[in-house]
Amino acid sequence: MVNRLFGICYQLMKREKIPARELAERYEVSVRTIYRDVEMLSMAGVPVFASKGRGGGISLMEHCVIDKMFVNEDEKAQILAALESLRETAPSDNTELLQKLGDFFQTSGSNWVSIDFSDWSGRQEMLFSLLKKAILQSRVIAFDYYSADGKMEHRIAEPLQLCFKSHNWYLRAWCRNRQDMRTFKVLRIKRPEILDESFSSRRICGRNAEPAPAEQDDKKTSVCPELTTVILEIEGSQAYRIYDSFGEEEIFPEENGDFLIRTAYSIDDWVYGVILSYCPYIKVHEPVWLREKLHHILQKSSEKI
Repeated sequence: MVNRLFGICYQLMKREKIPARELAERYEVSVRTIYRDVEMLSMAGVPVFASKGRGGGISLMEHCVIDKMFVNEDEKAQILAALESLRETAPSDNTELLQKLGDFFQTSGSNWVSIDFSDWSGRQEMLFSLLKKAILQSRVIAFDYYSADGKMEHRIAEPLQLCFKSHNWYLRAWCRNRQDMRTFKVLRIKRPEILDESFSSRRICGRNAEPAPAEQDDKKTSVCPELTTVILEIEGSQAYRIYDSFGEEEIFPEENGDFLIRTAYSIDDWVYGVILSYCPYIKVHEPVWLREKLHHILQKSSEKI
């Protein structure tokens, strides 16, 4: 309904008078509904009125400045900036709305951000579009999914939310195979399709629930993993990476130029990969069992090379 009210205002800004029946046909509602919309706009302070009879229709009062009736200049800028930040998620949907609101506010966006979720092949853009459609329309999806151990399984799920975390996109969904909430790494979703079945929206446990790590996805999103304190020492030559991987409060510069890192992880294969990526410039101080585990991984790797 809000989109229809904005649409009516937008049309009235372009034309002095529009027949109620024309608006009803445009928005696929009854003439009575259009008159109710006019009443709602009027109650909200919009100077709109309806006249009946020959030559009648819906009009805005002469010389009205409608863009000042809703929001101030700062709020206009914030609305347009927010739409610009979302434009890349659905260019065809948001670009038109952005143009309409720009005309409506008699201003233009600042073009302050550019975000591209697609890859060079364009396949990921199609995947995002499909997942977004399924989420917004509450439609069940089916897809093949590769787990951390490389095994593929066909899944049926109710998609709820796309989440970006630590350089990766995840899909939070109710997995019908597991009968539980799961977090799927988007890049491992293959051959997705939207089924002819809708579902009732579910509430995700915790607005800021953590997605599963990259090598341990398909976990329960409602379960908080147990964290282990990890103390690392990394050579100063890796400073350019350290501030990308760790929080400022986790980094302790040493007098010799190296860095002592005190952080916490839910230990899994993803964590092993992160630590090993710093070899040979890293030393694990704690926990001891983690250091032994990494030695074992390196030994097995050296035997295969």
